[in-house]
Amino acid sequence: MTHTPDGFAHRRSARVLIVDEDDRALLFFGAGLVRQDVDYYFTVGGAVDEGETLTEAAAREVFEETGLHVTPEDLGPLVAHTEGAWTTHEGVRFYSDDNFFFLRTEHFEVSLDGLETGEDKEISHYEWLSLDDLRATDAYVFPIGLAGVLKRLIAGETFTEPLELPWVELDPR
Repeated sequence: MTHTPDGFAHRRSARVLIVDEDDRALLFFGAGLVRQDVDYYFTVGGAVDEGETLTEAAAREVFEETGLHVTPEDLGPLVAHTEGAWTTHEGVRFYSDDNFFFLRTEHFEVSLDGLETGEDKEISHYEWLSLDDLRATDAYVFPIGLAGVLKRLIAGETFTEPLELPWVELDPR
């Protein structure tokens, strides 16, 4: 992670949209990272380590955060991207560069045993959510526009370029 001149920690991440045979997406649920009063769902993934490719980081993160073994080749091309600034409720400032892969897999039991320190505090639990579940939740879903991207991917659409998703920064009050 590098720091920008304006004091933001620049964080490049590899994230994975994991969908099972019943068209349910695996998402983590958390609360309080950005604001104490905000619940949110977010995808599997995390920071790219020095010397790693995006696909290597994505495969590593899938294993660490879910226990599922995948290879970088299992992930295929990037399907989406978003980037922007955000601040934790504790005042830590980040500039995130999030890169998303799509992985179809059979349903599996998730193991959170490989979570790193800090992740275990951010992740309350995981859920396999349908598109209807995503549309119906009152919680924030990150990235913004995830349900629409998943709908297209589940339908079998492929992209020649990653979809550029909007960024919305929550006020950390």
